[in-house]
Amino acid sequence: MQVIPANRLAPTLVLICLSAAAMAEEPPAAYKTAWGPHGVHVIENHVLPAEPGQRSLRARIAYPDAAGPFPLVVYSHGFNCYRESYAGLTDHWASHGYAVVLPEHPDCPTSEGRMSPEDIRNLLYIRISDVGRVLDALFAPGQDIPGLTGRIDYGRKAIAGHSFGGMIAQVIWGQPLKDLHSTESVSYALGFDAAIVMSGVGEMEQMAEGSFDRVPGPVLVTGGTLDLGNIGGPTIYPWEWRMSAFGLTPPGDKYSVVLEEGDHYLGGLICRDDRGGPDNSGGAHDADGLEILAGVTTAFLDAWLNNDSDAKRFFEDFEANAAITAGRARFAQK
Repeated sequence: MQVIPANRLAPTLVLICLSAAAMAEEPPAAYKTAWGPHGVHVIENHVLPAEPGQRSLRARIAYPDAAGPFPLVVYSHGFNCYRESYAGLTDHWASHGYAVVLPEHPDCPTSEGRMSPEDIRNLLYIRISDVGRVLDALFAPGQDIPGLTGRIDYGRKAIAGHSFGGMIAQVIWGQPLKDLHSTESVSYALGFDAAIVMSGVGEMEQMAEGSFDRVPGPVLVTGGTLDLGNIGGPTIYPWEWRMSAFGLTPPGDKYSVVLEEGDHYLGGLICRDDRGGPDNSGGAHDADGLEILAGVTTAFLDAWLNNDSDAKRFFEDFEANAAITAGRARFAQK
């Protein structure tokens, strides 16, 4: 088990203003962009229980060096992405008091075994099942996760994901899919309390008719103006396509963050270190973009899982708070 100390990063920005009067007199301040007050324990490959015939499923688990109980975040990585490549976000959340579990989907480069043609065809549903297996394992009586057993608050949980994992988050949050054998729609919602969709997806053939109309709030959707969409065919979608979980859904606790000149991989800081940047080979780390997302996503979790008053206030005037990014990001709410 790896332990990351609480003082890994020096604080760089202060919390959101603590009173309405202060907010009126001073420019908005960033929210928890610095590493939090807790050290972080990391279990890189916890093996989840498997029923007969199920594949072995590993998960990366990050949690605070604190007493708990901790709200839960389940994070679905992007296609062909490494779980540990999201540590800049997920361990940041853990340092602020969250237990974060990242299942290793079969398309992860470190996954044991190779996918069969049938696995590839059914990958969407396998990934949905993986998230369900995480919940089953954490809720199962007698399940032991060293250092974490009995310290998760199952009544407060969020689903999050990036790219293909963003689609998983959309579906598990409540966006229905077409039934494979009829014209009916099928919900795979798993009772989460909030959702974070990073570089998600727009209309796809697997989605039920009018599925975006049924995406509830609270949901935070993030993307970037260089983050074009591609689902394996010749069509390239504009960056707005990836923001559909905000743009195409009805109002009500919906929030979006768009990074100007932000790409799909934050220059190699998430998913894979050999992607992103001007020539899509990594090495052009978008540290500012990651800092913005770390702060806003932490505020979102604090607001909707902890009912934190400062975080709630941050989202009451969300669009104005984009000023903290000095023009780097656009914030929107509806």
